[in-house]
Amino acid sequence: MIDNREVAAILEEVANILEILGDNPYKIRAYRKAAHSICELGEDLEDLWRQGKLHTVDGVGKAIQSKIEEILQTGSLKYHQELLDRVPRGVLRMLDLPGLGPRTVRVIYEHLGITNLNDLLEAAKARKIRELPGLGAKTEYNIKKGIEMLESIGETVTLGTVLPIARDFCTFLSGGEGIEKAELVGSIRRRKPVVHDIDIVVASNEPEMVRQRVARYRNLKDIDETGDAVIRGRISLGFKFEVIVVSPSDFPMALLLTTGSKEHKEIMLRHMQEAGVASGRSEAEIYEKLGMQWIPPELRENRGEIEQAVARRLPLLINQSEIKGDLHIHTDWTDGAHSLEQMVEQARSMGYSYVAVTDHSQSLKISRGLDEKRLHDQLRLIARMNEEMTDFRILSGIEVDIMRDGTLDFPDEVLEKLDIVVASIHSAFHLSPEEQTHRIISAIENPNVDIIGHLTGRLLTRRAGYQVDIEKVIKAASRRGTILEINAHPDRLDISEEVAFEARKQGVKVAINSDAHQAGDMSLIEYGIYNARRGWLQADDVVNTWPLDRLLQYLENKPK
Repeated sequence: MIDNREVAAILEEVANILEILGDNPYKIRAYRKAAHSICELGEDLEDLWRQGKLHTVDGVGKAIQSKIEEILQTGSLKYHQELLDRVPRGVLRMLDLPGLGPRTVRVIYEHLGITNLNDLLEAAKARKIRELPGLGAKTEYNIKKGIEMLESIGETVTLGTVLPIARDFCTFLSGGEGIEKAELVGSIRRRKPVVHDIDIVVASNEPEMVRQRVARYRNLKDIDETGDAVIRGRISLGFKFEVIVVSPSDFPMALLLTTGSKEHKEIMLRHMQEAGVASGRSEAEIYEKLGMQWIPPELRENRGEIEQAVARRLPLLINQSEIKGDLHIHTDWTDGAHSLEQMVEQARSMGYSYVAVTDHSQSLKISRGLDEKRLHDQLRLIARMNEEMTDFRILSGIEVDIMRDGTLDFPDEVLEKLDIVVASIHSAFHLSPEEQTHRIISAIENPNVDIIGHLTGRLLTRRAGYQVDIEKVIKAASRRGTILEINAHPDRLDISEEVAFEARKQGVKVAINSDAHQAGDMSLIEYGIYNARRGWLQADDVVNTWPLDRLLQYLENKPK
């Protein structure tokens, strides 16, 4: 028996192939509309067919009706198979990349003849994509990042990869008949940097209706197991999920117990047993009955948060709305996809009042790093733009390379002219812990260095950070007033939450930066905020929550 979702998937793929082949747009739109209607259908498509009611489904005319009947009768569609023979499967695989639709894939296939992801990545690295009609540097960048994402998917995935998909699935469930509410729980709700699966708690008195809603999700791959209370399976790109169905009255307690770590949950259960608390109208009310503050989900890891909640001394964690600027972004002067003007426009649209332009320095040849002449040309552009704005400030800056011996890629007389200097390691990751630590501390000791960027160089799920004595680095940063960066890119989140927690204890300030290489990446600041919250940081611990005057005064008054 073939279900609604499988029928819709075939029709959707027909539409994709037709669009790649440049077929009639009305025909393409008809297949897409029918696929969407079938996904949303509350009844079984096969039952409607047997009742002679396929024509009642929105978007299903005579031509598509005959295709649906063939699928229901045979489990496949001859027309679909014929189309598959006309387009290599590797071309269709390109559609898995975020931001790549059939029209874009068609342009790439027609002009470059690319039929697999490996060749696509090489073309993007060689900057061939931006030369195609209607495409540009942003598409090229999305291709490189999208392929990196697909390659990183395994038993664990980064929060940035799975959270948008999990949110879409949860929103879809929330709109189902018989479902009062649905919320992400587990490691995703705690915003752990790396997660194993998607957990959702659903409030409903109709478990079967929840199961039917799950089965209609357009990105469902398969359902492994169902029961009265739990539905397990896989959705987009093979992500595992678990949907837990509880009665609406049990929802607050279920939300609380399925969010925290195992250790946090065990201690909370003991408190509940001792206090005789078994329910509540909200999470906050349950905590209140236990004599505790409500504990933000990011803190529920059994790291002292329960004791602090009892004492009512939990920190007021930073929120994204408190960020006033981004102190680490790149433009098309080096390896960014967008111009300085476009990056500033994005920053202003996010409500920021300042941004620091920190393109790469000269030794990073692969990123077209700035030499002194090009840096001075950029400074002149920044000065002109600042003269034209009264409500926004562009800070001049550089992401300067920390060389193997701890020296910097530009002389002090160049760096001292800049508003912000971010110093980062991009090479020689293999050095011993002692050499690497000396290297970083040497940069911290330079009075022109304001921020140490992505301290350990880690890439989550792909590359462990280089070895460095974090305790010595934090002490040096505290002594010199040097800021440590939380690089908000979800592949990095470096410094880690543990380092952020320790930095705060020793009075070291933090900057949460996007390290954006295209305008849209500035929104990745969201993930840096989550990491900061997991590190117990408050707004005052983060320098880019400060007004510009206070930030510049801090930088000016650092120990020399």
